[in-house]
Amino acid sequence: MNILIVTGHPAQVHNFRVLKTLLESSGHKVTWAATNKDISSELLKAYQIQSVRLDRPGKGILSKLSVLMGNALVIGKIVIKEKIDFIISRVYPSASLVSFILRINHVGLTDTEVSGIYNTIFAKPLSSLLTSTSFERQLRKDQIRYQANIELFYLHPNYFEPDRKEAYRLLNIAEGTPYVIVRLVSWNAYHDKQTGFSAVNKIRAVKEMSQYAKVFISAEGNSLPVELEEYRIKIPFEKIHIVLNEAVLFLGEGASMASECAMLGTYAINVAFAFPGSLKEEEKYGLLTNYGADENSQITAISEAVKLLQNKKLKSETLEKRKRFLTDHIDPTAFFIWFIENYPKSKEIMKSNPDYQYIFR
Repeated sequence: MNILIVTGHPAQVHNFRVLKTLLESSGHKVTWAATNKDISSELLKAYQIQSVRLDRPGKGILSKLSVLMGNALVIGKIVIKEKIDFIISRVYPSASLVSFILRINHVGLTDTEVSGIYNTIFAKPLSSLLTSTSFERQLRKDQIRYQANIELFYLHPNYFEPDRKEAYRLLNIAEGTPYVIVRLVSWNAYHDKQTGFSAVNKIRAVKEMSQYAKVFISAEGNSLPVELEEYRIKIPFEKIHIVLNEAVLFLGEGASMASECAMLGTYAINVAFAFPGSLKEEEKYGLLTNYGADENSQITAISEAVKLLQNKKLKSETLEKRKRFLTDHIDPTAFFIWFIENYPKSKEIMKSNPDYQYIFR
């Protein structure tokens, strides 16, 4: 088949890059179209993925409408020129519009409950919508649920087995040195409805945790106070998961990175005003803790981080909990490839027998 992948966020590049490689190894031709948000272009370049550039909308309604139509024209031209049989995306408005108009099979994913009306509208034209069993919204009657999360598309051990020593080389620290990754975000995404740690608590967290481990900070935009600039992590963007894999603890505001850590066996403390269903599920497995973003919750989260760092068995205990999570969940990439290659029969199979997915453990 001729397949088009459409992405609008750096996390989606990770989401589909393994899928692209496996589809191509099976003989399919894959074209990629991407919005240049944050580090998306750098990641695509690092993974040697050629892509067609899509525009990013501004904040006004007129800008959003203009970009919606402009990107739809670009995607439509790709579909016609490349004779696309199948579109794959997270719920991406322009792609949804094109697939509906041109009657192209389009399978979409989503894991962001707070996207609200965005998902409600643009999930409707999809041929199929796939969400995790932990996803807390029902967007369509025929919504298909799979027992995994987005992060396992690229961090499942079937695809991700890093050289453990590389993490320490990247950070320029002695092998075995305990370290913490702190994640600070800029809170300017469409679905962001909050702010995170106060500047005072960012400094407090680093100061207190530094007594027990090295601290490295991954920060978006201007989210990092100048007093903490020396802690900014300086590694290639595509290497972040290698570093997360060996960390003893994660403390941050980014739900995606917190979930990535949970899937790698690195205990995560996530601070936010709202929690996606995937993180709630991971919390039940003992892989992370979710805290609110109010002042008292921030202080409690920092205290919990310091307490956890004093547990010398934290990493080994978290890895054991991760094993149980993996046993209970499927390999979503293998499942997704089966779903695409056997569509629409695969949709009927999943509707009549949802447990069929468990052959992809």
